[in-house]
Amino acid sequence: MMSDHAQILRKAIESLIDAKLHDALARPGGLDRLAAHRVTGVASYDIRMAERRLDQALSEIMSEQLAGQEV
Repeated sequence: MMSDHAQILRKAIESLIDAKLHDALARPGGLDRLAAHRVTGVASYDIRMAERRLDQALSEIMSEQLAGQEV
């Protein structure tokens, strides 16, 4: 069970890192966008979706943990 959670988190984190690297390195002005994202929170669609997947993974893991504690 714990290794499943670690695997899910690893994939979500890697997806977010990949999205940020791709945005920063593959398109002109990427480093400026990356810095602006840190300050304003505004990001490209791909980065927002990767962040959402990470949030969902964390929520699912936490809800499973809380459900396991209640039993």
